[in-house]
Amino acid sequence: MFNLAELLTLIIGSLLALVFIDGIRRSLRSRASFLKVDLIDSSEPMNKDFEQEWLEGYDEENNSGDLSKEAIAEPSDEIEEIDLPHNFYPSHQLLIINQSSEESDIFSYESIASILDDHPFVFDERGYFILLDQGNSPLFSILNGKNPGTFLNSISSSDIAFVFDPNSVLNPVEGFDDMCEIAQIISKSFGSSLLDENRNILTKQMLEHMRQEAQEFQRQKLAIVS
Repeated sequence: MFNLAELLTLIIGSLLALVFIDGIRRSLRSRASFLKVDLIDSSEPMNKDFEQEWLEGYDEENNSGDLSKEAIAEPSDEIEEIDLPHNFYPSHQLLIINQSSEESDIFSYESIASILDDHPFVFDERGYFILLDQGNSPLFSILNGKNPGTFLNSISSSDIAFVFDPNSVLNPVEGFDDMCEIAQIISKSFGSSLLDENRNILTKQMLEHMRQEAQEFQRQKLAIVS
């Protein structure tokens, strides 16, 4: 038999336990009421800019492989988005110049190849141009700025993109200058506008800023060698 003091202790302990359990339940309910779920809007337009899709999708892949490595494409009846080498977009460290024309079909394999006749280049089997240096090593690439990103099957476009990876060349500043020179030649030949990575008018200040980025890459390379 319990004495009065022991009974009171048991009753008070039980009440405290019930209060504690009820407090936990209330806390869980309160926390649950603040949970929110971010849903993807299924009505979002699917025709996003090719270059933006390419940039967003790169970080989901492994940054490995080399420029000569061929992509494995799954069979499809439709033209798929260009499948570029993994190291093409290393963590947004690329220097990109866009070019746009008011004419919808001004840029094509034939029209661009005719301008590049005096410059060493190859046309990759995946549908974009690779400009070469004097040693026939890749310098930068010229792509269709719109989906599907290629110039295969007589595709033409109003936009092209010049893509330069300063990590892939021995002299980033020289490579960037070569890309700027050819971009300006094509711009004058087609009467098209030079744009920056965000498709704003490319100013001298922005061009100089991009060149400084190339200089920084070159400085880092020299520091590593030293």
